This record gives sequence, C-alpha cells and structure tokens, in this order.
Amino acid sequence: LFIYSPVGMGKTHLLNAIGLEVGTTKKAMFISSESFMYHFVKSIKSNEMVKFKDFFRKANVFIIDDIQFVNGKEGMQEEFFHTFNALIEKGSQIVISSDRPPSELDRIQERIKSRMSGGLVIDIQPPDLDLRVKILKNKFNEIKINFKESYDLSEEVFRFLASEVTSSIREMVGALNRILAFSKINTKSPNIYECKKILKDFINSNNKQ
Repeated sequence: LFIYSPVGMGKTHLLNAIGLEVGTTKKAMFISSESFMYHFVKSIKSNEMVKFKDFFRKANVFIIDDIQFVNGKEGMQEEFFHTFNALIEKGSQIVISSDRPPSELDRIQERIKSRMSGGLVIDIQPPDLDLRVKILKNKFNEIKINFKESYDLSEEVFRFLASEVTSSIREMVGALNRILAFSKINTKSPNIYECKKILKDFINSNNKQ
C-alpha cells in the first residue's frame, strides 16, 4: 500500500492508525525513513549489518513514513530494495507514505519506484469544506474535554476557519489553536472581525499562494 499527499494531510496519523490496528494480531514495525537511515549508518559503522537485516526483515507488517527522504542515498536505497524484496517473499505486507506518487520521486532507483508502483497506490485529496468543519469541531471537542474548557465557538467561526485556511490540515488546526488561545485569554468566543485580526498572517499567506 503506497499512500501519498501534500504535507499536513494526515499520512503519518493514518500510518500510525494502521500500525496500532494490525499490531494487536501481527508483528508490525513502524519507522520513518530518517530512522531507517540512522539505523543503516549505525550498523555500517559498528559492522552489524547482519543484525540490521534480521531486525527489519522479521515484521509481518512493515510501515515506513516519508520515503521521499531516501532520495540520492544509493547505499541505503540498495538495502531498502533488498529489505522490500525479502519482506514480500516471506508474505509480509508493506505500507509506505510519501509526499508524491512513486513515478515522481526524485533520485530514487527505477527498480524501487517500479516495486512501489506495483502495489495499491492511494492519493489522499484535500478535504472539502464540510469535512474541514467536522475536523475542526472534533479537534475543538477533544480540547474542551482534555482541558475542561467551558467556552464555545460559533458555527460561523468554524466555517470561517475552514474556508480561509486551506493549505493543510496541520495549519488549519494551528489556526484553531490561535482562536482558542484568544478565547482563553479574553474569556469569550471571538467574532469574525476578531478572527481576521488573529489570523491575518495565515490568511495573507494563503492569498499570496
């Protein structure tokens, strides 16, 4: 399974959810490409490549995040290619995330791109307005429960946030945090005029794009 989308769309959350779900019945391994690279370099320096191979090839479900960061690192790509093949041969499942489809990965070996393209390739599209509003409301309810807050935000404010901050889910939640900080300090829910002042740099940045 190969999942790709722009940054801030929830790929890492999705990969973590997959790992937690399958980890109850199978041996799941979740790692970022940076961590894979760190272990690879460390194993070469300590002359423990056999241990490295054994460690990464025993998973039933192997999950690796942000594969685009292995670009240009030939030695690591070579090892990843062999790890990929060894896992497939033993019947393991592999889940990979990236910020672009396999065919558009720069400085990645063609044989690796071919292997990754051979699975199920999924494009996570940005959420529409209604889904962005639901995400914001869920996040707000989570914060209210965790921090025992008593204030509320109006439907108008939720829709304003969801309409104005569209570059990524992460930035949208960041904008919500600013609104909540204002509400906490001033003990009131801001109106749209106040929201525009609080989020002026978010809104101006999105308009420039």
